[in-house]
Amino acid sequence: MTRLRHAIYSYLPLADYRRLQQEAAARGVSLSRCVADCLREYLALKAEMAGVIDAPGSLGEPHQGVIHTLLARTEERLAATLEAHTERTAGLDARLNIIESMLDRLVMLYLIHTPEIPPDLKERAVTTAKPRYQRWRRTVEQQVEAGGGNGGNGGATVPGERGTEG
Repeated sequence: MTRLRHAIYSYLPLADYRRLQQEAAARGVSLSRCVADCLREYLALKAEMAGVIDAPGSLGEPHQGVIHTLLARTEERLAATLEAHTERTAGLDARLNIIESMLDRLVMLYLIHTPEIPPDLKERAVTTAKPRYQRWRRTVEQQVEAGGGNGGNGGATVPGERGTEG
């Protein structure tokens, strides 16, 4: 059986030519042989990539080829990352449910223990509440910025608060 071979001539930029020389030296082959091998490898890799797109495979199926293996490893890392985020989100959901319940109970206690304001005093109450509310918001913002917005008072003292232990 006779192998048919065809000659191809090409010109390369100096940087590519030097890289080709280094690759040929590393492989221990001639420049012509290195070009043929590199082209064959490139075309095989390209065909393999097309195969990944055409036939992505199934879970648990053994990986064949470089691209399939790389994609499988990437999928594993993505799955692990998603699982970690799912666990973190579940923890945040649980904390949010607790906060929602606490807020609901707080509002109910407020409504139970705070009498309604008579209509003739309502305007004055709103007028005095606005600056107190703004001060409260600033205090909360400062505590959050200082890292104390995690449910504790972050070491901040509250006017009128007594130190209680126990």
